[in-house]
Amino acid sequence: MPFPMRTRQAAGQTVLVIDDDEVMRELLSAILATDGYAVHAAESGEAALDWLERQRADVLLADLHLPGLHGAELAARLNAVRGPGTVLLGMSGSEPQPAERASFDAFLLKPFGLENFAQAVEAARGRAGAEPTVEVKDGGDGVRVLDEAVFRKLSGMLPVEQLRELYRISTEDVLRRVERMREAVDRGDFEECRSEAHAIKGGCGMVGAVELSAMAARIEAGSSADTPPLTDFAVACSRLQRMLDARL
Repeated sequence: MPFPMRTRQAAGQTVLVIDDDEVMRELLSAILATDGYAVHAAESGEAALDWLERQRADVLLADLHLPGLHGAELAARLNAVRGPGTVLLGMSGSEPQPAERASFDAFLLKPFGLENFAQAVEAARGRAGAEPTVEVKDGGDGVRVLDEAVFRKLSGMLPVEQLRELYRISTEDVLRRVERMREAVDRGDFEECRSEAHAIKGGCGMVGAVELSAMAARIEAGSSADTPPLTDFAVACSRLQRMLDARL
């Protein structure tokens, strides 16, 4: 299916992407810019608030799980400074708590597409009794290496070199986070391990790396029965790279 044409509200609209994950910031910025949005990015809630002191955005897109200021507290701070008509969207790779969900105008579950982003903005602006939440779950079954539908969409949006670089950044990010997971396991910090897995799940889901996303999801869930060995991530990254080399 071809990627949708530029959305109606994109022209002249500014989006501030707030996410501590470099891969996610790069991916969302590229997708939204391709659709015609003017995109700025902040790596923390504090940085976003600093930016909003000087400029305004039509849409604030904030990850719920940030270091420091995050979740419902971040939403409250953003609500206090956002301008009239500014839409506040939350996003996460897992279900939010009710208080977090209620703090945002709409909510997107990673991975999501541009169509869903546009729908969430439109619903938040002019909805009359509609469900305030837009959720899109990964359709991958955890066996496939690459979601072809996501890959085709990205291929239709980005030049080959930029797409190749995006996947390179994604796999390098996975390997860095896996190393942190290994160190966390060695010191018995399983919460940190699950946090890194959560980041891998979301980032890989956005680029269609469904095998890696599913592996990370199992670790995040904390099910020791089917948790893959951390060494399997390097194998899966290599498998993904071979598939991409054949297509790019």
